Amino acid sequence: MSGNPVLNNNRFTTIAHTVPSEGVMTVEGALKKASILFGALLVGMLLMFLAYAAMDTSTPGAGAALAGVAATVGGIGAFILVIGLVFVRPKGTPTFAMTAYVALEILFLSGLTYLMEFAYPGIALQAGLVTAGITGTMTFLYTSRAIRVGPRFNMVMAALVGTVMFVYVGQMLLYFIGGVSIPFIHGSGIIGIGFSVIIVTIASFTLLSDFYFIETGAANQYPKHMEWWAAFGLVISVVWIYVEVLRLISKLRD
Repeated sequence: MSGNPVLNNNRFTTIAHTVPSEGVMTVEGALKKASILFGALLVGMLLMFLAYAAMDTSTPGAGAALAGVAATVGGIGAFILVIGLVFVRPKGTPTFAMTAYVALEILFLSGLTYLMEFAYPGIALQAGLVTAGITGTMTFLYTSRAIRVGPRFNMVMAALVGTVMFVYVGQMLLYFIGGVSIPFIHGSGIIGIGFSVIIVTIASFTLLSDFYFIETGAANQYPKHMEWWAAFGLVISVVWIYVEVLRLISKLRD
């Protein structure tokens, strides 16, 4: 079990040897592939952000409108794709699906960031720096063994993340069915801010589970192609942290 639905022992064991692969998984290889995915994501976000701004300069409101559409389409598409990959459990590494996920996240994150930046100037840089700081801190805590990560820790994280996902999916269903919103948690009051702090904390600690499973996969000499799965899982966790940090900062600034 793990806090990250993509990275867990069952998935690694099921998928790892479904296709032939030359070489074995390494921690360094997984991190290099994660860097590739993050690089593509950041460049894509920047280009889309600049495109929205250029559209708003020539036709006021056009860029914001497109950003809203991109955020909606990208967010829903990325969510459905991840759920599909979790339950379908494809053979090997579905490179096309992972590429599609990055493309959808570019739409979602660029659109969301642009709209948030419009409402709260400077929030994009703030959220980016906080996310980088959290990632660095979690990396230090794991590599220094300041926090012991093992099966029990991962089971707790799986339960916490599952609870959060249950609340979020329940909120989406309530909103689509009857336009109902769970009270307080989305507001900028003490309860809303406290809720966001808890979610950011949970999202941050999923990185420790991710590092554990990457290290375990390398120790068990899983096939080389599993490095892409590891990188994919890391991207999902960091994206979640960034989105939750955006929400938290926006509440603090209201």
